[in-house]
Amino acid sequence: MSQHLAVFDFDGTLADSFDAFLVCLNEAAKRHGFRGIAPDATEEPRKMSGRQLMDHLGIPFWKVPAIAVDMRQRVLEHIDMVRPFPGTAEALRAIADRGTALALVTSNSREAVHTVLGAETLALFAQVHCGASLFGKRFKLQELLWSNRLKPQQVVYVGDEIRDAEAAAAVGVGFLGVAWGFTRAAEFQQYCRHPLLERMEDLPAAIAEVLPG
Repeated sequence: MSQHLAVFDFDGTLADSFDAFLVCLNEAAKRHGFRGIAPDATEEPRKMSGRQLMDHLGIPFWKVPAIAVDMRQRVLEHIDMVRPFPGTAEALRAIADRGTALALVTSNSREAVHTVLGAETLALFAQVHCGASLFGKRFKLQELLWSNRLKPQQVVYVGDEIRDAEAAAAVGVGFLGVAWGFTRAAEFQQYCRHPLLERMEDLPAAIAEVLPG
């Protein structure tokens, strides 16, 4: 393992999956009895944290595990709607070529990740953790620190949601937020120490700056 580790979220960070998420969420809403999100009413939800969104949709916490399992299956049914953001493979390879190890932490399934990224890009990751719970990413980050015997300052997490920033802060690792994901930039920036990244091609340089030497 490298002395530095860059950990990535998947949906909204590496994969353009919002349209598929919206379709799957509204399908799941009918089955599990919570409010959906109309295609023309996405602006406010994209300003919310994970917990705020749950309240907005009327999802009780005890229903979250069952909904998460259902959503993972529905994403596979609509996987043709999901694509990597342009430049994803090139950015990840550039980071790996600099000697930084890569890890992936996602609530999505490994099958979905493999289908979207492809075997060659997925092989760049030293570790892939799928099926993380909605608010369980902090524990996955802590596990990565322990298992790789790394200090928090040797790790940076890259994500697109407020809960990603909160997970990184909870374990003390660096965080880089992207402006092209689920959460709207103006609200997201308040949770990010560094300026949000506007372009995928900026990722390698930004990670090198956060993880110098």
